[in-house]
Amino acid sequence: MSIGVQLQTVMAMLTCGALMGMGFDTYHVFKGRSRMPGWIVFIFDLLFWVGSMALVFLILVKVNDGLIRFPIFFAVIIGAWMYFLLGSKKYIHFLNRMIKFSQWLYRTTVLVIDTIVVRPILFFYRVILMLLVFLYSVLLAIIGFVWKVTRFVTSPFARWGQHLGKKMFGKTTGFWKNWKNWFHSKKKQD
Repeated sequence: MSIGVQLQTVMAMLTCGALMGMGFDTYHVFKGRSRMPGWIVFIFDLLFWVGSMALVFLILVKVNDGLIRFPIFFAVIIGAWMYFLLGSKKYIHFLNRMIKFSQWLYRTTVLVIDTIVVRPILFFYRVILMLLVFLYSVLLAIIGFVWKVTRFVTSPFARWGQHLGKKMFGKTTGFWKNWKNWFHSKKKQD
């Protein structure tokens, strides 16, 4: 293996170590913000380390055809150590600010969508509902008024019809009883 490939491999492994450190900090920041049970945390820890090893191996395959030697592990450890020594606190600070910005952006977007879309739709829905209720009550009032006018106009005829019925069939007996009696009397006559 040439010196250039070895230097390229060492630089790639230093970068892998730094990326693993960044991934570790990112994972711990998000893990600290969530309330997960211990068994889920264990599974995520396992997935993180398996994913990190897979990333290192894939980069090794790309850089030097997957040749694994002791200096490679040493370069990964030095890259992670340099990251934790020089950039971990700045990266965590940056990550926390990005998370706060993302939360602010999410809340602002939800507020804007609520103000521009949801509230006007709810307003128009309520206006249409109130208009329909108003029209329904007006229609009921008109029907009630027409019914009262019709009853008032037809009331003399109704009283006359009731009076005529009482004269024809008697005051105490009903129509069907008189009809039945009349029908039986006709039968007897035949």
